[in-house]
Amino acid sequence: MNGFLRVAPLAAALAAAAACGGSTVEVGAYNGPDGGSPDSASAPADGGVTPSGPKVHIHLRATGAPVAHADGLSGQTPSDQRIGIRKLTMLTSGGDPAPMVVFDLGANAVEAGLNDKNDTVVASVPAATLKAGQYTVARVAISHVRYKVAATMHAAGQHVPGVFSNLQVLSNGSSVDGATFDKGHYKFSFEVGGSQLGGQTGENGPLPQTPSGGGITLDTSGPESAYVFPINVPVDPTVKGDVHIVFELNTHENFRWQEEASPDYQTGVFDVTPTTFEPVKSFGANSFRVFAEL
Repeated sequence: MNGFLRVAPLAAALAAAAACGGSTVEVGAYNGPDGGSPDSASAPADGGVTPSGPKVHIHLRATGAPVAHADGLSGQTPSDQRIGIRKLTMLTSGGDPAPMVVFDLGANAVEAGLNDKNDTVVASVPAATLKAGQYTVARVAISHVRYKVAATMHAAGQHVPGVFSNLQVLSNGSSVDGATFDKGHYKFSFEVGGSQLGGQTGENGPLPQTPSGGGITLDTSGPESAYVFPINVPVDPTVKGDVHIVFELNTHENFRWQEEASPDYQTGVFDVTPTTFEPVKSFGANSFRVFAEL
């Protein structure tokens, strides 16, 4: 394997439900010292109490609207692209001694889609469980990423167009497709007409070659990989009604790779062999905007 990817950190920050599936993750269970249940509150499975009242609904939206690319790389928009999220933590500063954990899904991260027009409610958080403050840093733990892109397979003197599909696990103890994997596990395959012609599964897959840029950093120093990036989000747990926070990402030709001068490789085509592929430099959002809908 010659390369990997740089996943959209803001997408990561928010993804916590199946893409376009309509499901919502309820987070913020309260285990208070009084042990009582407020009126209209429901008791979750762990015995805690989920506060009633207004919620903060976090959306991830994707758009494939055309944008200019000036990185000197080749690119295409994947036919499918998804990301798994484990945890979202927000800090008032880089050195915040008591950051706020917005949600923590542990091993059971949830996938969200990054395809054009995907709109996923990734989490619904009871406002009363949040801590008031002006938050300037977000840290998002990522379980895995997966994508499908058009590619040409070079093997045994043949050059066959098809679909390259890749899964990469980024954090230890991640549950993906009914099994548990550690960071570095990967699986890629090549398909033609729905039939798999080649592929490989293994461990210690390469991490992104460019782990930072534009104020965004991928921290892979520990067993749990996480994106760290600046935000400007005020939190008020006393809001009187539900609030929808929307993270909109542009994913036009966001799969970016570096061309290699190998025999029979073509410019503008993602070329692969049964065991290698051209270096992937970027995967995720080209840009983003954040706004509220009341």
